[in-house]
This record gives sequence, C-alpha cells and structure tokens, in this order.
Amino acid sequence: MRYFYFKIVTLIIIVLGMGINLNALPLSGATLPTGKKLIIQSAVNYGRDAGGCWEKAGGGSLATKGDNIRVWTLDNAATKRFTLVQSNETGWYEIYIGDLKSSRVDAASGKLNKGDNIHIWETNRSKAQKFLFSHLGNGRYKIYTKNGRIVNLEDQQAKNGTNIQLWDDHDGLHNEWYLLDNSTRAAVKPLGHNTIAEKSLKGTEVPPYKFYIQSAMSYGRSNRGYLEFPGKDWNYKGNTMDIWTKDSGLNKLFKFEKPYHSSHYIIRAAHSGDGVIDCRGGKTTDGTPLHLWTKGNNNQAQQFYLKHLGSGRFKIYHKSGKVVCLKNNKTDKNGNKVHIWKDHNSITTEWYLINAYTNKAYIPNK
Repeated sequence: MRYFYFKIVTLIIIVLGMGINLNALPLSGATLPTGKKLIIQSAVNYGRDAGGCWEKAGGGSLATKGDNIRVWTLDNAATKRFTLVQSNETGWYEIYIGDLKSSRVDAASGKLNKGDNIHIWETNRSKAQKFLFSHLGNGRYKIYTKNGRIVNLEDQQAKNGTNIQLWDDHDGLHNEWYLLDNSTRAAVKPLGHNTIAEKSLKGTEVPPYKFYIQSAMSYGRSNRGYLEFPGKDWNYKGNTMDIWTKDSGLNKLFKFEKPYHSSHYIIRAAHSGDGVIDCRGGKTTDGTPLHLWTKGNNNQAQQFYLKHLGSGRFKIYHKSGKVVCLKNNKTDKNGNKVHIWKDHNSITTEWYLINAYTNKAYIPNK
C-alpha cells in the first residue's frame, strides 16, 4: 500500500514538474481536411484586413531549418501556405509549409516550454510537432500542444514580423486563429464532430459585415444618432456608449458575432482587439448603461439578439429581454447616452444597421 501511494505521489510530482495541465486540453479536437493548402490567420485580423497570416520568417527559400513562424500581410508566397497531416494520434495534426512535405511546424525547444517560438524543422514525429485544433465556432480555433499550451501571438500583437509562440491557455483574440481555404479564402469549419455543439440563434440573423448603428430618430432625417464609444482614445475598458454625428471614426463601427456555443450575438467594436458592448457591472436593471468591455466566454452581460420590425428597423435586445434604447427618450442630440430598459414601443428603441461598405440599411431577406 505504501508503495502504491509512493508511485501516485511520484507521478503527480513528475506531471507538475513537466508543467503539464491535464485539464487544459479539450475533450476532443476538430476533424479537419488534410492535404490541402490553408492560410492561417489571426482572429485579430480576420474580417478586418489581410494581416496576421502565418509565414516562414525571411521569405525566400522554404527549406531553411530553424526559421521562426511569424505573422505578415497575406500575399501569394508559398511561405504563407500550410497543409495539415494526420499524425499517428487521433485528433492531432502535423503541419508542413508550402510543398515541403519533409518539413514540420515545430516548437523550438522541443519541450513545449512557455514562450517557445514556433519554427520550421525536419519531420521527427515528436510531441513538439503535434497540434490539436479546438473549434470555437464559425471557423475560429485555438491550437493546443500536447501539454495543454496554446499557440499565441507574441506580446499579443499582430503587426508584421510578430513571432508566434507557446503560452499558457487563456482567452483572447491574440490566441485564436482562422484556417482559410487557399482558393476561396473562406473559413474552414470542422468536417466531423465538434467539441462544442452549435446552438441555434435567437432572433433575426445578420451577416458578419461592419455596420454603423443609427437611431431610428435620426435615420433619413439627419446624420446624427450613431452609436459610438466616444473620444479620440475611445478603446478602453469602461468607456460608456453614446450617440453622435457620423464621421470617419473607427469608434462607430460594429460587428455582430455569434459564438458557436451561444444562441446570442456579441456586438464587437469592429476596430477593437477584443472590445465588445457590455451591460455595466453585469446588471440588467432598467437604466443600466452600455459600455466597452473585454470579451468574455459566455459572459451574460454581453449577449444580445435582434428583432427585425420591417423595412430595416431593428430592436436590439439584451438576453434578459431588456431593449437597447436612448437614455433620454425624447432626443437624439450628440452625447446622449444609451442604456437598457424594459421593452416598450418608441422610436428611441429602434435602430438601423447601416452597411459600412454600401452605406445602405441592411434589410433581411425574410
């Protein structure tokens, strides 16, 4: 019996010493297509610009052993195309670059240490060359290693030349990735079982465009009434929403994104790394202000749905059933704040989604 306990304690010590978090890995990974060229792009950039794409540092020859993988603006170079190969363990993949099937994406030290750069190495089938893709929804993934660490942008930056590295698992756009089909540039979704089941959307579906959101009080009458996070330096936690005259500011652009596991949208500030519309303090009482906050997993204060009223008019509801409306129920003047309130019929509770590219109100087909 003493020997048994000694073996258990020894095993625990070994596991802790290796830095392995046995609870960090998802129960199963996504089943993904193998043998086809993919572009791997950071979620920081996806849908916004062409940056944040994996490539072998330095360009040029593909065969340079030891070159780091970094992110860069997408072009047609073979150094930005990657292919998945099924490893000898179910759910785990190896990755090679270009047409060099003898190369592999690899963790630099071979030990999966926190902070290890990801680089190119010859195929050796070691744990440093095996990756698991956990699907977060709509073609967005976390990429895990054998000890539960994730592939992450160094210093949480997506600027050209930034290395990718291993880090402890945590939430944030800087450690989430899209796999894009090299031909269509569409996000690649799992072929089979997903770790998290899809949930049907509540309310009206809207496309993943960038939108301005304008009060129905102003729509067709003036250029006022646009939702924004105010200020020149607007992108900070706690910044309270208001309405203002439309201008070229990035603080007035939003995207509706549905997490795979959720039946509601989060409303992302389109040019904030992970800033979303949030009910202050997580409250749902009448008069709770809306402000900018960091996106959280399954954060109830950040879950919204839409109801199309016809002709492009929408109500935007918080999950609680409270409606997003102007604080002062009689004016659309610049600086008027926005909050949630019990549902009622008023033009101050109605909004138009203005496509940022066409400058036209979005009207659902149905």
